[in-house]
Formats: sequence, structure tokens, C-alpha cells
Amino acid sequence: MNVSYTLLSDEELFALVREGNDEQAFRALFRRYDKRLYAYCLRALGSSDDAKDAFQTIAMTVFDKRAAFTDGNFAAWVFTIARNLCLKAIRQRKHNVEITEDVLTSHDDEPQHSDDFMLRAALRESIGKLSDEFREVLELRYFDELSYDEIADILGIGESLAKIRVFRAKKQLQSMLSPLLGELR
Repeated sequence: MNVSYTLLSDEELFALVREGNDEQAFRALFRRYDKRLYAYCLRALGSSDDAKDAFQTIAMTVFDKRAAFTDGNFAAWVFTIARNLCLKAIRQRKHNVEITEDVLTSHDDEPQHSDDFMLRAALRESIGKLSDEFREVLELRYFDELSYDEIADILGIGESLAKIRVFRAKKQLQSMLSPLLGELR
């Protein structure tokens, strides 16, 4: 079967995995999500080793539970698995991990203006101060680039509540950062 995996949707690729155990389709599908899932795990767990372990477990879980996903949004399903796995790991550690400097640092090779650096550092600190419900929706929306519908599916809430939480998180960040923004103007 000569299939161009890049032309298939996530759901179509996963159907090939589910129905025919197509290993190439599984690899193509995970290449679409590997960086975003790893980044999500890294932010949630705060350790690159833990994030790598979690990512491997996610891949195995998705493959093992492939028959359970029969309809819906693949991205929401896989991020729900990632979220549940990370929450379980955090509970097992018996403490929450704050967002760390290395998780949100820019990977740009360009020299950064000092105001940009100050703003990014203040943003990282402010995001870390948000409540879990606000921090999580903000990260899913802006770091993982998920739609409100996908966020709602992952968190088990309505789409309108996902939008409200993102809005409120942004308002809290704006309030926390407004003194700094005033200084930079």
C-alpha cells in the first residue's frame, strides 16, 4: 500500500494504526506531536529526564490503547493521556513542580534586547504564580497551540469555560506585569 502519510489527517493516520498496526503511520503521527508533547511534559514535570520517560510512556499508552480511540479529536485524546500521566507522576512525587527558567527560555540564537529579557523573565515568573487551572489552560493554548475545543476535551470542561479561563489567566498576567510594562514604555 503506497500511502503518503503527510496528506492524511491525524485521525486517518491513527485509523491505519488501529486497524492495521501500521508502524510507519504511528511514527508519522508521533512526529507531528513529539516536540509539543515533550514540551508539555517538561513544563509539567520540570525535568528533562522525567519528560523523556513520560513521552515514552505516552507513546506506549497510545499504542496499547489504540482500540479505545474510535472517534473524536486525536490531539485532545493524546494530550489527555499526557496530562493524566503527568498528574500521576506529580502526585507520586508528593509535591508540585514550578515552571523553571530552562523550560521557558528562548531558543533563539539572536541577541536579545535587555527589555525583552526582563519581560520574558517576568512573564515566566508570573506564569508560575498563576493557579494550576489558569496556568494549565494558558500553557495548552499558547505553548502547545491547542484549540479551545481541544483544551476543553483534555480538561473535561466546556469550550466556553476553557475560553473564560484563558481570558482570566491573561487578565491576571496583565495585572501582574503592568508595573513592568509601564517601566519599559
